[in-house]
Amino acid sequence: MVSSPLTVTPRYLLAVVVVGLGSGVAGAALTLLLHAVQRVVFGYTGSLTFLVGVEHASPARRVIGMTIAGVIIAPAWWLLRSRRTLVSVPAALRDEQVRLPGARTTVDAVLQIVAVGAGASLGREGAPRQLAGAIAVRVGEWLALDATQRRVLLACAAGAGLGAVYNTPLAGAAFAVEILLLTTDLLQIGTAAVVSAVAVVVAWPVVSSDPTYVIGAHRVGGGSWIWAVLAGPLCWAAGRGWLALMAAAKSRDPDSPTRDLPWRMAGAMCAVGVVAIALPQITGNGKGIMQTVTGAGTIGAGLLALLVIAKPLVTALCLRGGLVGGLITPSMSTGAAIGALVSLGLGQVLGSTSMVVCAMVGAAAMLAATQHAPITAAVFMLELAHAPWQLMPPIFVAVAVVGMLEHRLPMRR
Repeated sequence: MVSSPLTVTPRYLLAVVVVGLGSGVAGAALTLLLHAVQRVVFGYTGSLTFLVGVEHASPARRVIGMTIAGVIIAPAWWLLRSRRTLVSVPAALRDEQVRLPGARTTVDAVLQIVAVGAGASLGREGAPRQLAGAIAVRVGEWLALDATQRRVLLACAAGAGLGAVYNTPLAGAAFAVEILLLTTDLLQIGTAAVVSAVAVVVAWPVVSSDPTYVIGAHRVGGGSWIWAVLAGPLCWAAGRGWLALMAAAKSRDPDSPTRDLPWRMAGAMCAVGVVAIALPQITGNGKGIMQTVTGAGTIGAGLLALLVIAKPLVTALCLRGGLVGGLITPSMSTGAAIGALVSLGLGQVLGSTSMVVCAMVGAAAMLAATQHAPITAAVFMLELAHAPWQLMPPIFVAVAVVGMLEHRLPMRR
């Protein structure tokens, strides 16, 4: 928690602008790297989406390309971790004596992006959060800000990094406020909003101002409302299972690597490539699943059931192998697949039920459960798709139920 009130000074205002600019540049640079790695590993060009690019790659290329990427990044990550413990943004926020090292954090962020671009089942949001946070640390030191100002800027930069790579300024600010700072202070909220907005605009030439997910035709009918109520407890329970699985997968401390770390990393990448022969949607951060269920909204129950099972398992496999990355979008895509699967069952009972709406609601509810952040989850989903207002009420209902369950039955951490 912040030990003293935040004071706004001219140097602090300058730092807010500089950190926003730096976070946007970091997000844009990492996005360019991500796209470059995707094209090299899976061999596609032009404006194809990542999922289509993976589908066009031969089965052999999927396995061999991911394995080679694992062989390349594994020794680099082993060397990075074997010399000194890596520092995360939450760790730096908990203890002001802990500092995000610039060079090591940058290398770690680059390796995360290479892994995700090569198909690892992890989110790309971890890297820009770390890199933007490291930039905020340097700016705070350069301008001789006090401890409270530096802490607030670090959290806001991390949120801005998330917002920059997904074109979600409000969600970036909400992430900083609700998850990292845990505050209702208006000055801190304002800082988060400004830093995130600046970062997103700076990243537009690369990321674009278009929605990340283009949702298909949909209608909020009776089945959608039933799912909005049921999604809360079901995704809350699924979220608990997700968190337990990921915690078990990370039980080997990646900051204390053993000599088998390179082999485990390469093996995990190879295994994901093998699964991707049959299920290309599981590669990467989960955007393939989101595209499948929120686009045309036409997918069979059998494939959806496989995706609900496979995505958490391959994500856990990557963590067990020692890979590092975000978990926001993998959990979100799992919730979307759950919602899409439920829509088919409701459709059998109630008639036409929109898969698109149920997938969006399921994604938001699952994200709220795994991040313990209903506001961030709702805002993130709505911004990702530039969703129309009709989708807001069912999403708000679902995340509100999750929030109530989290309050009454808090998870022991």
